[in-house]
Amino acid sequence: MEPSITREEFRDRETAAALEFAESVWAEIVETGKVERADEWMRTQGSQVLRKMLGDALTARSNRVRRLRQGACVCGRTVDYRQRKQVTLHTVLPGRDVDARVWYGHCPTCGRGVFPLLRSMKVDAEGFTRPLREMALLAGVIEPYASAQTNLLGRFAGIEISRDKIQAEVVSAGRSAKSYLKDYAPALEPTVQPRPIYVEMDGGMVHVDGRWQEVKVGCLFREEDRVETSKDRGEVVQRQVVAVRGTPEQLWELLEPKLDVRGDQKFVVLADGAAWIWNLAQKLKNRVEILDWFHATEHIGVVARELYGEGTPKAEAFREKQLDRLAEDQVEKVIEALRFLAGGLEVSAQRDVVVRELAYLERNRERMRYRTFRKQGYDIGSGAVESAIHHVVQQRMKRVGMRWSEGGADPMLNLRALYRTHGAWDEFLGWRAAAA
Repeated sequence: MEPSITREEFRDRETAAALEFAESVWAEIVETGKVERADEWMRTQGSQVLRKMLGDALTARSNRVRRLRQGACVCGRTVDYRQRKQVTLHTVLPGRDVDARVWYGHCPTCGRGVFPLLRSMKVDAEGFTRPLREMALLAGVIEPYASAQTNLLGRFAGIEISRDKIQAEVVSAGRSAKSYLKDYAPALEPTVQPRPIYVEMDGGMVHVDGRWQEVKVGCLFREEDRVETSKDRGEVVQRQVVAVRGTPEQLWELLEPKLDVRGDQKFVVLADGAAWIWNLAQKLKNRVEILDWFHATEHIGVVARELYGEGTPKAEAFREKQLDRLAEDQVEKVIEALRFLAGGLEVSAQRDVVVRELAYLERNRERMRYRTFRKQGYDIGSGAVESAIHHVVQQRMKRVGMRWSEGGADPMLNLRALYRTHGAWDEFLGWRAAAA
């Protein structure tokens, strides 16, 4: 058995290595003047010293664990140590690999072979440390796997990881993220009454298993989490996001744990008019339903263009008049105007458009009391969920030529939702590490 080194021996060994490195720094930068890429050289060469020091420290730690008869198996029993083995750990340090000699043991209870030190470090079967796996996971959530491998990890971090490993980390973490989002993620704290909690929902399309499918996104934030950045404009500084490629009920399974639907908390549901959203909204008893102002203006604009032509003065005048009415709670006057127009149109195509938009406004008439809503202090724009769709879905999953399978898309959606939720990413990583 190789003798364990003392603290003093370790310090002397690493001090000698540091002094040797200092000599090479002096020669490389001061004497030869290679300064154009001096920081890059330091990063690469310095990492060699750090990786060697870490390997020595891990070797010494393994020796101490064995000497103190520590180190448990998965079953909780202390292992019987058999021999030391050379291992290579893949770390976050530039250059990645760290060599160490660590003790291997056998569990007398369950018969497993165990490296107690590696188990305590949560090193996986391939030798990847937890911080490196988390770095690979985040890179794969932010960027396509090829770019994550080459740019984020390779060029920026100086670490070589295969695309398959990055993808495997995303899929594995994404599956556990589903359980976290549904059963363990913290609920949204109640607001200071009578301020509401905003519930915004919308959908976006992703190409999965050979066809375009809708991803339903929910965005939650408190009135206190919205700050004014300028007149009539605000920004949500904290929000919770969930996303699912599935039914409205599956979206609600992720939304409900975040909301106290049994108390007297008031909710404002902001949406674009899709029936499935208003159906879900009925699960919130103390609610106000608001049709997003931008979508209301779009539907008025459709009628204006169909009747008077794109960009014409008549179209703009008609549009502005109806929007002025909507802004002043005169929804009935807008509906009456469209009903009158529909009755006098001879061109069937125009009449069909007006009738369709008239039906849309009639279905949502109580959700378009914009003057009342503004007077009560409510936001009337669903920009938060539209932003969430852009950041959760489009930025990562809807790039040119991207095609997804079910097994890749759903884990990514779970992780992207966590990534875009304030504070959720680190909370999820901590929960996952504790559960491992």
